Amino acid sequence: MRRRFLLFALFFGAAALAAPLPVAAQETNNGPTTDGTATPVVMPPPGQQAPDGFGTEGTYTAFQAARWIPKAGTPTPLYYAASGYVGPTGTSQADYWTQLDLPNGAAIDYVYAVLYDYDANGYWSFVFKGYEGAPFTGSPHVVTFQGGSTSNGGQPGYTAIQLTANPPVVVHEWADLNDDGTQNVVSYNLELEAVPSSSNTLAFWGAVVHWTRTISPAPATATFLDVPVGSFGFRQIEALAASGITAGCDATHFCPNATLTRAQMAVFLAKALGLEWTE
Repeated sequence: MRRRFLLFALFFGAAALAAPLPVAAQETNNGPTTDGTATPVVMPPPGQQAPDGFGTEGTYTAFQAARWIPKAGTPTPLYYAASGYVGPTGTSQADYWTQLDLPNGAAIDYVYAVLYDYDANGYWSFVFKGYEGAPFTGSPHVVTFQGGSTSNGGQPGYTAIQLTANPPVVVHEWADLNDDGTQNVVSYNLELEAVPSSSNTLAFWGAVVHWTRTISPAPATATFLDVPVGSFGFRQIEALAASGITAGCDATHFCPNATLTRAQMAVFLAKALGLEWTE
């Protein structure tokens, strides 16, 4: 889902009752914690954005507040109709999370939470995590990629916490996050924690994820005799062959300098896009 992202200064939020259940899994922290109030937000470029998920340019996907789930003990947040922000009621900790629904191979380079903080002694905490399940063997595992927070000694108002992944986190629905030699199903989550000192002072709009499509690394050996390792287009041609989009002009040649017919172009596009016509 693509949007132009404009931050509107409109209303206010709150904080609520929560006591998150302990995670029955290992946890590692792979990134430093940053103070989001000092981190500049990279804004989307002006003008019409590209179709969702195609090409190598950056893509922005929004995960609005309605897609976030309250953790155990946290009540459903109150919706502030004038702004689209939501927040809990009360003065106790509140926790919310959402899973990132992105395609395999998406490289996430930064995420940011869109927040409201008018609590002089409270704050928002924002974390980007990976969860590895254990459907067959091994044990569940949690990896913290990055985390940050607003200041607990200020009132930044409408603000954002940006978390930068360096190197980017590449989405794999089946992976080995804890390096135990066993791949399992994986999810990627964003988590928000409100820690208020007074009522109606913390709220959130949701979060935005910036990601790009990736091309698989070039192999060590060439598939086609006329496209040797290191030649122009080697990585891209090998990716096309490995994906089944092209088999070359014969069993051992790609014919990189040959002209392309409209029929051949149709085959490439139909395979690449997975097109299907159903009666």
